[in-house]
Amino acid sequence: MARPVWRTGVALAVVAVVAGGAVAGARAARNDTYKALDLYTEAMTIIHNQYVDELPWSKIVQDGIRGAIEGLDADSTVVDTRASSGAGGVGLVLTHQANSLDIVATQDDSPARAAGLASGDRIISIDKVETRSMSVGDAIARLQGAPGSQVVVSVFRAGWAEPKSFTLTRAKPSATALRARSLGAGVLYVRVPEITSRTAADLQGVVGAAAPPVTGLVLDLRNTVGGDVRAVPAVASLFLDPGCVVARVQSRIPGQPTELVTAAARARWTQPVTVLVNHGTTSAAEVLAGALQDAKRAVIVGSSTFGDASTQSVTPLADGERVSLTTARYVTPGGRPITGHGITPDMAASDPAPDAASASDPALQLATDVVKAAAILQPAAPEQASAVRIETSSPKACPA
Repeated sequence: MARPVWRTGVALAVVAVVAGGAVAGARAARNDTYKALDLYTEAMTIIHNQYVDELPWSKIVQDGIRGAIEGLDADSTVVDTRASSGAGGVGLVLTHQANSLDIVATQDDSPARAAGLASGDRIISIDKVETRSMSVGDAIARLQGAPGSQVVVSVFRAGWAEPKSFTLTRAKPSATALRARSLGAGVLYVRVPEITSRTAADLQGVVGAAAPPVTGLVLDLRNTVGGDVRAVPAVASLFLDPGCVVARVQSRIPGQPTELVTAAARARWTQPVTVLVNHGTTSAAEVLAGALQDAKRAVIVGSSTFGDASTQSVTPLADGERVSLTTARYVTPGGRPITGHGITPDMAASDPAPDAASASDPALQLATDVVKAAAILQPAAPEQASAVRIETSSPKACPA
């Protein structure tokens, strides 16, 4: 009878050791947290007691929080309460790196686009306030205002001898509709200014309404900014079979899906596709381009995309401020990171120069030539003249 008792004793000893180790680990982690908070409090106290100007504790703490959050990445920020979704804006998408506030893209039909501002331009000042140390959130708040009011931005572009001033009239954001036109030889061009919950249905409608035969599609995602990553699977479902992975999700938030997957679409595009991208292609558009590229379903043409496929969640703080924090990042189905890397095109081509007098578009021309050549090798059958067909079952068009 001694032997079973000995085994039980060993088991209890093992449990005690494991439990003790877990408790010790939790205690060590808690101690590390307290040490870090003590160090933070010490630094804040030095500022409060020794800085040349007397500062209230509220400002010291708020600035400390802002610095901690905005030091995480370019998208995490404390949302300025001056910014309002109902205010007028000028249609600029910005990034701040190395003391430089740069334009990522200008939105379609925006005051900034109409004024000739372009991706890569550097904003030197906003209403005479220098931007070197200005966060993106602060810049957006300064650019926003009552519709019809004006804001003056000083801008520098490579090749200019000195900055130029632009007076922009703020306007409410307009609805971003798809635009389509024929490029000849059965090729349809579709401009997608933003990916939203309506994009899949709108794209399906535009392609379905095109005069047959449509033998190829050029999807223009240049300067397609922001958007809703959750809407990408529905758009990808127009090109890929059901059950294909569109993106893999990296997140620590409980309940977040680990993958975005296509669903069954009423109709699927079966003919050749080229996708135009550039430095202004961001977020949801990058996820879509990466999914089609990994699946070898489209030829990507243009220049490398911006490299920011992430989701920000906004959480209110007790003092009324709001924290916008990156809570998810997306990688391509094949595991390629997008944030910090972008999507590299299969075929490089340049956009028209912002100051160019010519209306030529080398990237669009290349994309058109590629899809025309592919269409010759893959002619549409008579019953598929529209290149949109109802899908029942077929081999998976998914990345390996």
